Amino acid sequence: MNCLEFRRRIGAEPRSRDPEILAHRDSCKDGCSAFWQRAQRFEDDLEAALAVPVPEGLADRILLAQATGERHRQVGRRRAWMAMAASVLIAFAGVGMLWRHADLNSLPALAVAHMPEEMDAMSLTQPMTDAQVEAGFVGRATRLKGPAPAGVTYVHDCTVGPYPAVHVVTRMDDEPVVALYMPGKMVDKTTEFHRDGWDGRQVALSGGTLVVMAQGASRKTRDTVERGWRAAIEGPVGQAVGRI
Repeated sequence: MNCLEFRRRIGAEPRSRDPEILAHRDSCKDGCSAFWQRAQRFEDDLEAALAVPVPEGLADRILLAQATGERHRQVGRRRAWMAMAASVLIAFAGVGMLWRHADLNSLPALAVAHMPEEMDAMSLTQPMTDAQVEAGFVGRATRLKGPAPAGVTYVHDCTVGPYPAVHVVTRMDDEPVVALYMPGKMVDKTTEFHRDGWDGRQVALSGGTLVVMAQGASRKTRDTVERGWRAAIEGPVGQAVGRI
């Protein structure tokens, strides 16, 4: 079982005791144990929120209240209050579950979950030729509009969650930085994220989305790599952008 499958299973079955799931949790060194713990805490909070105790003797009180109109009105008000409280609890639970589903299927989450399959690429140091880099983008029916950044050591057509992507690693100052470009996948805005030891940014481009992230690389290095790939994918803005 790889990390992506583990996280999908935990997202669907957070309380699963499948031996394969537990074995991966206990052996994974890429943050799956922490992911599992967060999922358990969320389930504990959700169960606590929904644990609404039924008042003792509620049925007897309801039957007694029906004896008089005044009691009937009191029961009506009580029922309305309880229904409102239950509705609020259900609404909060629904929002929590929707948030968890959206978070687990966000591009940053999918990008980080994808990385265990490609960690060997982070150690490559031999620069690739421009033709090799260009070929990787052509494989996704995409052509670079500007020169690729210098120091590209890995390029591969892959899939991030359900999205076809080009996976590249750029080494700058001996710091590897990952860039995942998903042509045709559009997002509303550029956002920062920190997830399971990865610092990164989801970048909205005109023809798709670029996710740039690294473990330990400085923000300056990540910003420089991002600018280089933006210029390569969308073309230089204003005066020509040189190689980074």
